[in-house]
Parts: sequence; C-alpha cells; structure tokens
Amino acid sequence: MKIAIDATNLKSGGGLSHLKQISKEIYNSKDIEIHLFGGDWIKQVQSENKHVFREEFSSIFKQEYFKRFELPKLLANFDIVFAPGGSFYSKKTPYITMCRNMLVFEEVERNRFPFSFTWLRYLFLERIQLRSYLNSKGIIYISEYAKKYVETKYPELKSKKSKVIYHGISNDFRQKPKKQKPLEFYSQEKPFKLLYVSIINYYKHQWNVIEAVTRLRVKGFPIVLELVGPIYKGLNKRMAKVLNGTDSFIYYKGALPYEEIESTYKNADAFIFASTCENMPNILVEAMSAGLPILCSNYGPMPEVLKDGGIYFDPIDVESITMNLEMLLIDPEKRQKIAQRSYEYSQGFSWKKTADETLKFIKELGGNQKINETNHTRP
Repeated sequence: MKIAIDATNLKSGGGLSHLKQISKEIYNSKDIEIHLFGGDWIKQVQSENKHVFREEFSSIFKQEYFKRFELPKLLANFDIVFAPGGSFYSKKTPYITMCRNMLVFEEVERNRFPFSFTWLRYLFLERIQLRSYLNSKGIIYISEYAKKYVETKYPELKSKKSKVIYHGISNDFRQKPKKQKPLEFYSQEKPFKLLYVSIINYYKHQWNVIEAVTRLRVKGFPIVLELVGPIYKGLNKRMAKVLNGTDSFIYYKGALPYEEIESTYKNADAFIFASTCENMPNILVEAMSAGLPILCSNYGPMPEVLKDGGIYFDPIDVESITMNLEMLLIDPEKRQKIAQRSYEYSQGFSWKKTADETLKFIKELGGNQKINETNHTRP
C-alpha cells in the first residue's frame, strides 16, 4: 500500500510535533510505502521518502489554492492520503483527514479575538475544513469532545467513518509525583512555584491567573507564578500592562527550548492550565506525566483527559481561580492524591499507541478503497 502524508501546513507547533513523533513508529511498518509531502519543515521529520516541493507560502490563500488544485495531481497515484492538517481535498484520490484546531469551529472562542486577519483566517478555515471532512474517507478526532462538538454542529458528518485517537506524550517529561509539603514549608525566600506553560493568547487567560496569584500574594501566601510560552503578537501591550508591578512574583520566561521546558516542569510545585479552547491538550498531559498537582480549566476536553486527577475552576472567573488555587495550596494531601492520579492516567498516552492506531485506521480505509475499486472493475 502506498500512503502519502500531506504536511503542507504542518510547519511548526503541535502539528509538526505530532508528525515527528508518529513517524518514528510508522516508518518501521512492513507492507506499506509512505511518502511525505511539504516544505522545508519536513526535513525535521524521519522519513525515507520526502518530497520538499516548495518554500513557505506567502499567504494562506495561496497555500489553499495549491492544496486544492495542484497538490492532488502530485498524489494521484497513491492508494490513500493522510492529511493531518485537516484541509486536504480531492475528488480522485481517497484521503483521511484530521480535526486538530477547535478555534476553527468554536465561534465563542474564535470571537475572543478582535476582528483581524487571524479571526478571518479561522472563519475561512472552517469552510475549508468542513469541505475536507465531507469528502473524506474518514476523520480522525483527537478527543471525544471534539468529535461530539463538530458532529453536533454539522450532523451530516455523523455518517462518516471516524475514530478518536489521542496524541501521545514523550517519556522525557515523565517524573513520579514528589512528596507534597505543607504550606508552612514554603516562605517568601523559598516560595511555592506555580507553572503555566502555553502560548499567551486570548483563550489562554494568563491575565486572570496573574490576578488570582496577585490576590493570594496580598493575603500573604508565599507563591510565585512562572509563565512559559511565546506571545501572540496582538497581546504584547496587554501583557506588559498586566505584568507591571509583579516582578517579584510573576516570571515570564517567553518561549523556551524543548530541553528547558522539560526541566521547568520537573522543578515546579504545581501546574495551572486556564485554556477555554482545546482539542487535545498536550501541555496538560505533559504536566500530568511530570507528576505535578494540577489546577485545571473546566472547559472543553480537559475533564475528559484529566478526569479526577485535578482541581477544576472557571478560567473566566478570577474568583474561581483564586478560591481553588488557595484550596490547592493549603491541602497537601489533596495535592498528593491528584498528582498521583493524574500521573497514573498519563501512562495511557504514548506516541507508539497513537501511531499504531493511526496506521491501523489508514490501512483499514485504504484497504477498503482497494476492495471497492476491485469490485467496481469486475465484469
């Protein structure tokens, strides 16, 4: 079986990481031939058959034009195409697509962005990806939440072959939960370290977390907050204003190399995740595997992934964050219990499992396509 993977728009971030990880597993499979198509970025991915056919597109419109009218010609001789970016379309070549970004479909979350190119881009991608889903052989969702949400919004997708396949987690983050210490152990000189790893963005609500930590500092709690991640360009001024006067207890590290993020998890005392829009929250699973007690948003797929391994709050409500963070600080037994539970749950996520399930689904639908073509050509 010849399988093509469309990596046209997987230039960075979670999409490229996902491709890197599963490629380590699927290229060892027998009886299949896999070809990877994309720009310079696919040089980072393990593959014997790489087709680097152009540099980065100057606009999303040129990218989608290429994917709609030119790319299908390159992939016409393959048995099936896997399009993890979600926006491949072809009437001639069977393909499997993937639901990756819920900002494309959740209007409330999309509308947290001001009217801008980014907002229009998500609106445009919703139409592009819906068309891709409707014409595909099958869809991979990366959470039950995403599957239910998208199929509820577009009931015509319920008849499509689909499978929920969670992303995996690197073993680099794994660390057994540490013995939790009482609040009295901490001081202003040796404070309780709360960590939040994520891009600074409208739906991540770092400013609400900062406000909650500030309130607890005023009450005398020895807590500091470390923020790790790049910043969305439209929020530089807002974050500068929010961070003003917090230098002694809020540390914004910006984007860090992979190796430093690993050690940052392992040096933290607890983790907070305040996102209101996720499909599969990989960062949350990283924190789970690092053995940290977790304070988590009650939105989207977070309870599906974390289950009873965390304390939940409403990320829109600063009082909810403050109250539940205080509860976490003063109760070491609770911290110990949820850290252990979430760590155990994290063992169920692995890239090998992700790769095996993905390849099985691709081969199943690709095999069905061959059977259908054979039956169709019989006299």
